[in-house]
Amino acid sequence: MHWVRRLPSRDQLSVLTATILLAYALMRFLNLPVRVVSATVFGSALGFELSGPVLMLALVAALISTGSDTLIRSHPRFAARTTALHWILPGATALVLGAALNRTPNGPVWLLELGLSALALIVVFIAEYIVVDMHDPAREAAALVLTALAYALALILFVLLRSLGARAAISATTGGAVAAGIAWRLLVLREAPMGRAALYAALVGLICAESTWALNYWRVSPSGAGVLSMVPFYISVGLSQQHLAGRLTRRIWIEFAVVGTVGLMIALLYAFERGQ
Repeated sequence: MHWVRRLPSRDQLSVLTATILLAYALMRFLNLPVRVVSATVFGSALGFELSGPVLMLALVAALISTGSDTLIRSHPRFAARTTALHWILPGATALVLGAALNRTPNGPVWLLELGLSALALIVVFIAEYIVVDMHDPAREAAALVLTALAYALALILFVLLRSLGARAAISATTGGAVAAGIAWRLLVLREAPMGRAALYAALVGLICAESTWALNYWRVSPSGAGVLSMVPFYISVGLSQQHLAGRLTRRIWIEFAVVGTVGLMIALLYAFERGQ
Protein backbone atom coordinates (compact mmCIF):
# COMPACT_ATOMS: atom_id res chain seq x y z
CA MET A 1 0.00 0.00 0.00
CA HIS A 2 1.33 3.43 -0.93
CA TRP A 3 2.28 5.43 2.14
CA VAL A 4 1.31 9.10 2.34
CA ARG A 5 3.46 11.45 4.41
CA ARG A 6 1.49 13.16 7.17
CA LEU A 7 2.53 16.58 8.44
CA PRO A 8 0.75 18.98 10.81
CA SER A 9 -1.58 21.62 9.44
CA ARG A 10 0.38 24.66 8.33
CA ASP A 11 -2.34 26.94 9.67
CA GLN A 12 -2.28 25.37 13.15
CA LEU A 13 1.52 25.31 13.21
CA SER A 14 1.94 28.92 12.09
CA VAL A 15 -0.71 30.28 14.48
CA LEU A 16 0.74 28.41 17.46
CA THR A 17 4.33 29.47 16.70
CA ALA A 18 3.36 33.09 16.00
CA THR A 19 1.41 33.32 19.25
CA ILE A 20 4.36 32.08 21.29
CA LEU A 21 6.74 34.47 19.53
CA LEU A 22 4.32 37.32 20.24
CA ALA A 23 4.43 36.38 23.91
CA TYR A 24 8.24 36.49 23.76
CA ALA A 25 8.10 39.97 22.24
CA LEU A 26 5.61 41.20 24.84
CA MET A 27 8.02 40.16 27.60
CA ARG A 28 10.25 43.05 26.51
CA PHE A 29 7.50 45.64 26.97
CA LEU A 30 5.18 44.25 29.64
CA ASN A 31 5.84 46.30 32.75
CA LEU A 32 3.84 44.94 35.68
CA PRO A 33 4.40 45.53 39.40
CA VAL A 34 6.84 43.00 40.82
CA ARG A 35 5.58 40.92 43.72
CA VAL A 36 7.92 38.87 45.88
CA VAL A 37 6.55 35.50 46.95
CA SER A 38 8.45 34.18 49.95
CA ALA A 39 8.28 31.24 52.31
CA THR A 40 10.39 29.53 54.95
CA VAL A 41 11.41 25.94 54.28
CA PHE A 42 13.41 24.02 56.91
CA GLY A 43 14.42 27.29 58.52
CA SER A 44 15.67 28.86 55.27
CA ALA A 45 13.95 31.83 53.66
CA LEU A 46 13.04 31.22 50.04
CA GLY A 47 11.50 33.65 47.61
CA PHE A 48 11.09 34.56 43.98
CA GLU A 49 9.87 37.56 42.04
CA LEU A 50 6.54 37.36 40.25
CA SER A 51 7.08 39.79 37.35
CA GLY A 52 5.75 40.44 33.86
CA PRO A 53 8.22 38.08 32.13
CA VAL A 54 7.41 35.32 34.61
CA LEU A 55 3.69 35.71 33.95
CA MET A 56 4.31 35.64 30.18
CA LEU A 57 6.32 32.42 30.52
CA ALA A 58 3.40 30.94 32.45
CA LEU A 59 1.13 32.00 29.59
CA VAL A 60 3.50 30.35 27.12
CA ALA A 61 3.27 27.12 29.13
CA ALA A 62 -0.53 27.25 28.89
CA LEU A 63 -0.37 27.95 25.14
CA ILE A 64 1.98 25.02 24.64
CA SER A 65 -0.37 22.67 26.51
CA THR A 66 -3.47 23.60 24.52
CA GLY A 67 -1.67 24.04 21.21
CA SER A 68 0.22 20.75 21.41
CA ASP A 69 -2.95 18.93 22.41
CA THR A 70 -4.84 20.23 19.37
CA LEU A 71 -1.92 19.58 17.02
CA ILE A 72 -1.25 16.01 18.13
CA ARG A 73 -4.93 15.03 18.26
CA SER A 74 -5.27 16.11 14.64
CA HIS A 75 -2.97 13.23 13.62
CA PRO A 76 -5.12 10.52 11.97
CA ARG A 77 -3.18 7.74 13.74
CA PHE A 78 -3.29 9.23 17.23
CA ALA A 79 -4.99 6.74 19.54
CA ALA A 80 -3.58 7.41 23.03
CA ARG A 81 -5.66 8.58 25.97
CA THR A 82 -3.66 11.75 26.54
CA THR A 83 -1.27 13.99 24.66
CA ALA A 84 0.60 15.05 27.82
CA LEU A 85 3.76 13.22 26.79
CA HIS A 86 3.93 15.34 23.63
CA TRP A 87 3.84 18.57 25.65
CA ILE A 88 7.17 18.02 27.39
CA LEU A 89 9.71 18.93 24.72
CA PRO A 90 7.64 21.72 23.10
CA GLY A 91 6.98 23.15 26.56
CA ALA A 92 10.62 22.86 27.64
CA THR A 93 11.72 24.42 24.34
CA ALA A 94 9.38 27.38 24.70
CA LEU A 95 10.13 28.00 28.38
CA VAL A 96 13.93 27.58 28.22
CA LEU A 97 14.29 29.65 25.05
CA GLY A 98 11.93 32.26 26.47
CA ALA A 99 14.02 32.55 29.63
CA ALA A 100 17.19 32.84 27.52
CA LEU A 101 15.60 35.54 25.33
CA ASN A 102 14.56 37.50 28.40
CA ARG A 103 18.22 37.70 29.50
CA THR A 104 19.47 38.92 26.11
CA PRO A 105 19.69 42.71 25.59
CA ASN A 106 17.69 44.31 22.79
CA GLY A 107 19.48 44.36 19.47
CA PRO A 108 20.50 42.16 16.53
CA VAL A 109 21.49 39.26 18.80
CA TRP A 110 18.03 39.22 20.37
CA LEU A 111 16.39 39.24 16.92
CA LEU A 112 18.64 36.37 15.82
CA GLU A 113 17.74 34.40 18.94
CA LEU A 114 14.05 35.10 18.29
CA GLY A 115 14.36 33.72 14.76
CA LEU A 116 16.23 30.64 15.96
CA SER A 117 13.59 30.12 18.64
CA ALA A 118 10.86 30.19 15.98
CA LEU A 119 12.79 27.62 13.93
CA ALA A 120 13.32 25.39 16.98
CA LEU A 121 9.61 25.50 17.87
CA ILE A 122 8.55 24.61 14.33
CA VAL A 123 11.02 21.72 14.22
CA VAL A 124 9.92 20.29 17.58
CA PHE A 125 6.22 20.55 16.72
CA ILE A 126 6.73 18.76 13.39
CA ALA A 127 8.95 16.09 14.96
CA GLU A 128 6.45 15.41 17.76
CA TYR A 129 3.71 15.09 15.16
CA ILE A 130 5.73 12.62 13.09
CA VAL A 131 6.66 10.31 15.99
CA VAL A 132 2.97 9.69 16.74
CA ASP A 133 2.92 7.16 13.89
CA MET A 134 5.13 4.21 14.85
CA HIS A 135 5.27 3.11 11.19
CA ASP A 136 6.22 6.47 9.71
CA PRO A 137 9.48 6.07 7.73
CA ALA A 138 10.59 9.46 9.05
CA ARG A 139 9.98 8.51 12.69
CA GLU A 140 13.59 7.52 13.41
CA ALA A 141 14.91 10.78 11.99
CA ALA A 142 12.31 12.75 13.97
CA ALA A 143 13.25 10.86 17.14
CA LEU A 144 16.93 11.73 16.59
CA VAL A 145 16.01 15.40 16.17
CA LEU A 146 13.99 15.36 19.39
CA THR A 147 16.82 13.59 21.22
CA ALA A 148 19.42 16.14 20.09
CA LEU A 149 17.08 18.99 21.00
CA ALA A 150 16.39 17.47 24.43
CA TYR A 151 20.10 17.34 25.33
CA ALA A 152 20.63 20.88 24.02
CA LEU A 153 17.71 22.13 26.13
CA ALA A 154 19.08 20.37 29.21
CA LEU A 155 22.44 22.11 28.74
CA ILE A 156 20.82 25.54 28.28
CA LEU A 157 18.64 24.90 31.33
CA PHE A 158 21.59 24.07 33.58
CA VAL A 159 23.51 27.13 32.37
CA LEU A 160 20.49 29.39 32.94
CA LEU A 161 19.88 28.07 36.44
CA ARG A 162 23.44 28.88 37.45
CA SER A 163 23.42 32.31 35.77
CA LEU A 164 20.22 33.29 37.62
CA GLY A 165 22.01 32.96 40.96
CA ALA A 166 18.95 31.47 42.68
CA ARG A 167 19.06 29.66 46.01
CA ALA A 168 20.20 26.03 45.85
CA ALA A 169 16.76 24.76 46.88
CA ILE A 170 15.06 26.58 43.99
CA SER A 171 17.65 25.83 41.29
CA ALA A 172 17.98 22.18 42.32
CA THR A 173 14.21 21.63 42.46
CA THR A 174 13.64 23.34 39.11
CA GLY A 175 16.57 21.60 37.42
CA GLY A 176 15.58 18.20 38.78
CA ALA A 177 11.92 18.56 37.77
CA VAL A 178 12.66 19.71 34.21
CA ALA A 179 15.43 17.12 33.80
CA ALA A 180 13.00 14.38 34.91
CA GLY A 181 10.43 15.53 32.34
CA ILE A 182 12.97 15.60 29.53
CA ALA A 183 14.35 12.19 30.59
CA TRP A 184 10.83 10.72 30.60
CA ARG A 185 10.25 11.92 27.05
CA LEU A 186 13.59 10.51 25.91
CA LEU A 187 12.91 7.11 27.47
CA VAL A 188 9.39 6.77 26.04
CA LEU A 189 10.69 8.00 22.69
CA ARG A 190 12.73 4.78 22.60
CA GLU A 191 9.53 2.80 23.21
CA ALA A 192 10.04 2.17 26.92
CA PRO A 193 6.85 1.47 28.94
CA MET A 194 5.49 4.77 30.25
CA GLY A 195 5.17 3.60 33.86
CA ARG A 196 8.69 2.23 34.19
CA ALA A 197 10.06 5.14 32.18
CA ALA A 198 8.46 7.56 34.65
CA LEU A 199 10.18 5.81 37.56
CA TYR A 200 13.60 5.91 35.90
CA ALA A 201 13.02 9.54 34.85
CA ALA A 202 12.29 10.43 38.48
CA LEU A 203 15.64 8.88 39.45
CA VAL A 204 17.36 10.91 36.71
CA GLY A 205 15.70 14.04 38.05
CA LEU A 206 16.84 13.24 41.59
CA ILE A 207 20.43 12.75 40.41
CA CYS A 208 20.36 16.04 38.50
CA ALA A 209 18.81 17.88 41.46
CA GLU A 210 21.56 16.63 43.77
CA SER A 211 24.31 17.56 41.31
CA THR A 212 22.79 21.01 40.77
CA TRP A 213 22.56 21.52 44.55
CA ALA A 214 26.25 20.58 44.98
CA LEU A 215 27.43 22.72 42.06
CA ASN A 216 25.61 25.71 43.52
CA TYR A 217 28.40 25.93 46.12
CA TRP A 218 31.26 25.57 43.62
CA ARG A 219 33.03 28.62 42.23
CA VAL A 220 32.52 27.83 38.55
CA SER A 221 31.08 29.82 35.66
CA PRO A 222 27.48 29.22 34.47
CA SER A 223 28.73 27.46 31.33
CA GLY A 224 31.09 25.32 33.43
CA ALA A 225 28.27 24.37 35.79
CA GLY A 226 26.08 23.52 32.79
CA VAL A 227 28.70 21.22 31.27
CA LEU A 228 29.31 19.51 34.62
CA SER A 229 25.58 18.97 35.13
CA MET A 230 25.28 17.37 31.70
CA VAL A 231 27.57 14.49 32.62
CA PRO A 232 25.27 12.86 35.22
CA PHE A 233 22.23 13.67 33.09
CA TYR A 234 23.67 12.00 29.98
CA ILE A 235 25.02 8.96 31.84
CA SER A 236 21.85 8.34 33.87
CA VAL A 237 19.56 8.70 30.84
CA GLY A 238 21.80 6.45 28.74
CA LEU A 239 22.00 3.72 31.39
CA SER A 240 18.23 3.90 31.90
CA GLN A 241 17.61 3.50 28.18
CA GLN A 242 19.89 0.46 27.99
CA HIS A 243 18.36 -1.15 31.08
CA LEU A 244 14.77 -0.64 29.91
CA ALA A 245 15.72 -2.11 26.53
CA GLY A 246 17.29 -5.16 28.22
CA ARG A 247 20.75 -4.38 26.84
CA LEU A 248 22.57 -3.36 30.02
CA THR A 249 25.48 -5.81 29.84
CA ARG A 250 28.94 -5.64 31.37
CA ARG A 251 30.30 -4.15 28.16
CA ILE A 252 27.73 -1.35 28.28
CA TRP A 253 28.65 -0.61 31.91
CA ILE A 254 32.32 -0.36 30.95
CA GLU A 255 31.53 1.88 27.97
CA PHE A 256 29.50 4.29 30.07
CA ALA A 257 32.10 4.23 32.86
CA VAL A 258 34.83 5.20 30.37
CA VAL A 259 32.67 7.84 28.68
CA GLY A 260 31.56 9.22 32.03
CA THR A 261 35.12 9.41 33.39
CA VAL A 262 36.48 11.11 30.27
CA GLY A 263 33.47 13.43 30.09
CA LEU A 264 33.81 14.38 33.76
CA MET A 265 37.53 15.12 33.37
CA ILE A 266 36.89 17.33 30.34
CA ALA A 267 34.00 19.06 32.09
CA LEU A 268 36.11 19.71 35.21
CA LEU A 269 38.99 21.14 33.18
CA TYR A 270 36.58 23.36 31.24
CA ALA A 271 34.66 24.46 34.32
CA PHE A 272 37.67 25.46 36.41
CA GLU A 273 39.44 27.08 33.48
CA ARG A 274 36.36 29.21 32.82
CA GLY A 275 35.94 29.89 36.52
CA GLN A 276 39.39 31.48 36.89
